[in-house]
Formats: sequence, C-alpha cells, structure tokens
Amino acid sequence: MIHVGLSLYAWHEDGIFYIYSPALDLTGYGTNANEAKDSFEITLKEFINYTDNKKTIFDELEHLGWFVNRKKRKVLLPDFEDLINENTAFKEIINKSGVEKIERNIELALA
Repeated sequence: MIHVGLSLYAWHEDGIFYIYSPALDLTGYGTNANEAKDSFEITLKEFINYTDNKKTIFDELEHLGWFVNRKKRKVLLPDFEDLINENTAFKEIINKSGVEKIERNIELALA
C-alpha cells in the first residue's frame, strides 16, 4: 500500500453536489455535500477494490497519465498542467464559479 495525496474539486450545479478527482477521473454526487462525499468514497473504494482484485492498478494509473515504475512499485501523480491539457472535462470544471479544492490522502494497493 502507498499513500497518495489527491486534489479533489467540489461544486454545486443545478441542485446537484459533485466531487471530482481529475487524477483518478472519479466522480461522486448527491443532493447535498455529504451525499456527494459518501458517493465519492464509494466510487473510490470500488476503484481500489476492483484494480486490486484484477491486479490492474499500474495499467489504470498509466492510462490516467500517472508515472509508474512497476519494478520499484512507485507511482507519481500527473502534473496539474498535464491534467488540464489531457482532460477537457477537468478544464471546464476548474473554470466554473464556486469550485472548491479539497486535499485528500488515499491508500492504493500496488499489486
């Protein structure tokens, strides 16, 4: 297991609350901030469990633009600029008004 610091982005739009991780391309949502947080936690847990069970975490992270060293079992998040350049949805999100950045630590099982 490794610990990774993620930047999450939260906003409210058309009566729905969202939380998005551009580094993992995962979203949670709900009718209030707590529901969105809970939804994101479920989505994140499912992502971690699925990639751990299938032994595909390195493949998934590489696909998402992470730097992966399989032999040393190390990963690095993509740079903020790379995320913006490669992810048009994220570019739109950060340009919305009222978007809040939240820092969150997670554990990833590197299989």
